[in-house]
Amino acid sequence: MNRKYYLKERLDKTEKWIEHYLETEDHIQISRNALKQSYDESPFLIRLIVKIFYLPTTVMSVLYDMKWRRKYYKACKEVKIIRKELESYDN
Repeated sequence: MNRKYYLKERLDKTEKWIEHYLETEDHIQISRNALKQSYDESPFLIRLIVKIFYLPTTVMSVLYDMKWRRKYYKACKEVKIIRKELESYDN
């Protein structure tokens, strides 16, 4: 019974983390869209200079996004595995 309780608790926490991650991703996407629109309004030369200047930051941002997306997919798999284990306890 103790293990079942811990699994349920971990399932709840992981599901909350997934919800929070998705909510945060929505806000990040809104910010990126606003930034892109502000860049689109700038002259071509300014856009080019800004893109070159922020290239290292952009690369780091992509790597950071990949890292968190990987954690999200891992959490989704954990939820599936925990649910399967909880079903085995119920039977």
